[in-house]
Amino acid sequence: MAGAANGSKEKPASTPITPKVTSNELKELKRVFRQLCYFAEKAPKKEKLKELQEQLMDMQRPNYGYGNDDFRRKNDSIEDLEAKIRILEDEIGEIESRPEQHIRPQDTGIAMKSLGKRLSKREVQDLMWEVDEKADGVLDWEEFKLMFDRNVHDTSGLEPSSFYHLVQFMIYDRDNNGKVSIDETMNMLYGRLGREKMEDAITKLFGGDDGSPIVEVGNQGGEIDFNRYLKVSEIEQRRLFDSSELGRHLAEKKRKKGKQAKV
Repeated sequence: MAGAANGSKEKPASTPITPKVTSNELKELKRVFRQLCYFAEKAPKKEKLKELQEQLMDMQRPNYGYGNDDFRRKNDSIEDLEAKIRILEDEIGEIESRPEQHIRPQDTGIAMKSLGKRLSKREVQDLMWEVDEKADGVLDWEEFKLMFDRNVHDTSGLEPSSFYHLVQFMIYDRDNNGKVSIDETMNMLYGRLGREKMEDAITKLFGGDDGSPIVEVGNQGGEIDFNRYLKVSEIEQRRLFDSSELGRHLAEKKRKKGKQAKV
């Protein structure tokens, strides 16, 4: 009221940006869910499919084989490869068209392993248990999306987040090369956080641990692997908890306890 009396205006309190799941992010979330469903079954088939497709491309090059015998062998080999490719595509298609689409513990474990993070069977079970709302040992779309929404809107740092970090990394990694780039990450974070908070998040992920600026190396302005992403994400979650009401309360309680111990 004093400000109104002397004619000055009080500056309105800034409204914190509430993270939101954009339509594009929801689209990518569905992609990752489909990718993780039966991942343990699909991954080796997709790896073999990629290998055969690369072989086929090599054999279809104009200078592959010169004589008539070479030409006949080339055609026979191409037909053989095409047949193997069709079989694998049909097998993958059958898995992806199953009426029941869900993520099993083995799918989570193999997905983590593919990104360089090895977990024990018990660690995978614990990770799944944190988000398995129906307690049936698997994750369906409803549980998957609920887990994602809870973590996006978490302001306490207490929401179980191990599975979320895997999913968020896979959302960023749209070319499935096991790394996320500045460009991939920026496109998603801008829609969710706005420019200022996006730039802060990008610097934390791709800059130095001491807050040093981004050094653009590798593809698309710089890339990080899952272990780096996980390390930064866990640090940020701890900071979120420390800045929460409960975190500040516990820190104050610890400070008072330490002060009393010195008396």
